[in-house]
Amino acid sequence: MKRHLHVIVLVLFVSFLLYDMVVWGALPRVPDVGPAIVDSANREAPLAATYVLLGAPLDGALPALQAFGEARVTEAFGEGFPRIREDSTVAMDLIFNTTWNVGHRWLKTAYWFPPLLLVATVIVWLRRPRKVATLGRGR
Repeated sequence: MKRHLHVIVLVLFVSFLLYDMVVWGALPRVPDVGPAIVDSANREAPLAATYVLLGAPLDGALPALQAFGEARVTEAFGEGFPRIREDSTVAMDLIFNTTWNVGHRWLKTAYWFPPLLLVATVIVWLRRPRKVATLGRGR
């Protein structure tokens, strides 16, 4: 297991990064509040803005991913949409300072996994067991 730990952590990193790209990348096409949330992210949340920037082309190319992302965003942030419509400058504050439901809590948790898993991947990669060459391997 220890021999393959760096691969497992790398797969987790890529999985959560893709999930965040798909979900946050769907924001620009969410009716009414999507562009307001993206503007707020560009001003206040560089990580969210990065997910949107990387995920929007992916979601645009695959409509199924766009639909999945929109469904997750609407489920998670839906309770905050009326407040975001009123004042779009508080979108990131609302998203990260309150918890509306389980989907919202999961989205906020998954938001932080890629940076943490990237650091873990580098650490585990540097500490991975290496094959040791011995003298006298000729036989």
